[in-house]
Amino acid sequence: MKRGLATVSAIALSSVLGMVGPAFGQATQERLNNADSEPENWLIPFQNYSSHRYSRLDEINRDNVGNLKVAFAFSLDDPLRGDNNDNESPILVDNGIAWVEAHSGMLYRLDLTSGNDAVLVWKADSGIDPEEGTRTRGFAMYEDSLIQNLQDGRVLRVDRDSGEIIWDMQIARAESEGHSGVNLQEEGFASNPLVANGIIQVGNSAGDAGTRGWVAGVDFETGEEVWRFYTVPGPGEPGHETWEDDHEAWRTGGAAIWTGWSFDVEQDQFIGGTAQPVPMFDPEFRPGDNLFSNSAMALDRATGDLAWYFQYTPNESWDYDEQGVHMLIDAPFSGPDIPEANRKMVLHFARNGYVYLLDRTNGTFLTATQYVEDINWTAGIDPKTGLPVEYDPNLALQTYIPETRWARADTAAKSVCPTHRGGTRWQPPSYNPDTFTAYIGSEDGCTTIDRIVPSLTLADGGIDEQGRYTSRVVDIHGNIAAVDVRTGELLNRISTLAQNESGALDTAGGVLFTALLDGTFKAYHDETLEELYSFNTGIGIKAPPTSFAIDGKQYVAVIAGSTSIEPDGSEVTSGSMLFVFTL
Repeated sequence: MKRGLATVSAIALSSVLGMVGPAFGQATQERLNNADSEPENWLIPFQNYSSHRYSRLDEINRDNVGNLKVAFAFSLDDPLRGDNNDNESPILVDNGIAWVEAHSGMLYRLDLTSGNDAVLVWKADSGIDPEEGTRTRGFAMYEDSLIQNLQDGRVLRVDRDSGEIIWDMQIARAESEGHSGVNLQEEGFASNPLVANGIIQVGNSAGDAGTRGWVAGVDFETGEEVWRFYTVPGPGEPGHETWEDDHEAWRTGGAAIWTGWSFDVEQDQFIGGTAQPVPMFDPEFRPGDNLFSNSAMALDRATGDLAWYFQYTPNESWDYDEQGVHMLIDAPFSGPDIPEANRKMVLHFARNGYVYLLDRTNGTFLTATQYVEDINWTAGIDPKTGLPVEYDPNLALQTYIPETRWARADTAAKSVCPTHRGGTRWQPPSYNPDTFTAYIGSEDGCTTIDRIVPSLTLADGGIDEQGRYTSRVVDIHGNIAAVDVRTGELLNRISTLAQNESGALDTAGGVLFTALLDGTFKAYHDETLEELYSFNTGIGIKAPPTSFAIDGKQYVAVIAGSTSIEPDGSEVTSGSMLFVFTL
C-alpha cells in the first residue's frame, strides 16, 4: 500500500498542545474481549464487540434521572478544521481520560478526572482536506493507539498518550488487486474501524459515488493491507452471476460499508451489513439479485474469507441499504415451528422497516417483525426464507408491489413506506441482556418520488450517470422501538416530532437515553417509554450517547454537532459541543 505523505499537517506531527498526561494501562485484547466487566469505561465504539451499547452503571435510574444536570461542556469548534456539522461519533473513555473525534478527523484527548470539567491534553489533526466533508462516525482504541479511517481513504494509527501519528497509510483510493478500474478516486471511509487480534477492519463507504464495495483487513503493527473481500463479486467470483446485465454494472455496484461492524470473539469473525446496489432507484440498470448488496455477512478475521451471508432484499430499489449495526446476541429463542433453544444470533434493525434475527453460526433466518408504523413496499416477510413474500427467484427484475416500486416507464408519482431514509441508517441500537430487550432510535415516514430518469452506461462498463430523481419525504418523524429478542415480538413503540438519528443507549438503571435532530437530549423509562428527562442543547444531534464513571460517579455524554432542518422548515444552530450530564 502507499503511504500518505503530503496530507499530514505540522500540528498533527507535533500534535501536543498541552502537557501530556501520564500513561496508563493499554487497551489490551483481553480488556476489549471483556469490555462488559469495565462499565466505568467505554473502550469500543459500540461499547463491546457485540455492539450492545448497554451501560451496567445504575447510579442514574428511573427515580432520579429527572435531576440530571450538565456537569460540563467542551467546545469542539476549531479554526483549523472549520465548523463541524455532521458529527455522528461516540466518544471513548478509559479511566477518566476521553478521546473525541471531530472536525474531519481532528482528535482530542481530554482529561475528565475532576468530574466537573474537560481539560484539553492534546489535539491531533489528520490533515484531511476540508473539501472531503465533515462526517465522522467514530474511531477505535487498541493497545497503545487510536485507529482512524478517514473520508479520503487513509487509515491512521495514533499514539493515544502523546497524539503522535505512528503510521498513516492510503488504503482506499489505492490500486489493489481486483479493483474494477472505475471511480477509484471516489472511495473513502465513513464507518468506524474495528480492531481485533491485530487486524483492523475497514470498509469502503462510497457506494453512492459509484464504486465497487469492499471490506479490508489492515495489520495493526504496520498499516499494510492483509486481505480484501469485495462485496460486489467480479467475474469468476461466487455471486457474480447475480449481476445479469450486459454492461458490467458490477464495476460500480455499491454494496458499501458505512456503519461499524461487530466482532464474534468465539468464531473469530467480523459480522456486519452492506448497503444498497447502485444505482439505487434504477433496478433495470442492474437486473439480478445483486449480491452481496443489502446483506448480512460474516468474514474470517485472519483471511477475510466469507463464512456466511444473508441477503435481505434482492434487486432492491428503495435505498433500503442494510449496512446498519448488526448486534450479536446469545439468548433463548423460539418462534413458529422453531423450538425454544439457546441460540447465537444476529439482530438487525433494518432500514426496510423490519427487525431481523439470524442464526449467527450460519446466517439462517429466524424471524422478522415490523418496527416502523407503515410498510407498503412488500406485503410481508416469508417466515421460511426471510425474503419478501413477492420475491420470485425466476425473475431477473423483481416486481415486488408495482404500485410502490419505481420504474423507468412511470409517469405518475409513487409513494413508499418507510421513507428511503429508514427505518434506521447509522443510528446504533442498544441491547439489555438482563431483560432480553433490544432498542432502536430511528426515523419514520414515507417518500414520494415523482420520476426516475434512467442511468447511463460508460463505454468500458459501470455507471456514467446515475438515474436522476426528485423526491418528497412525507411526515418524517422520530421512532423509538423495543423488541423482545427471545421471540422478535415488538414490545413498545413511540413517535417523536423531531427525527432520531442518534440511536439508543439502555442502562442498568432502567433508563433509555437518546437524542433528536432538534438538539434535544432525552431519557425514557426503558419499559414504558415514558419520557423522564429532556434538555435542549441548541445544536442538532446525530451522535449516540455513551456512559462512563469517574470515582464511582456515573456520567452520560453526547456530542451535539450537526445542522438539522426541522419539520416546520426551521434550521437548528450548527456547531460542535461535547455535553456531559450527571446527577
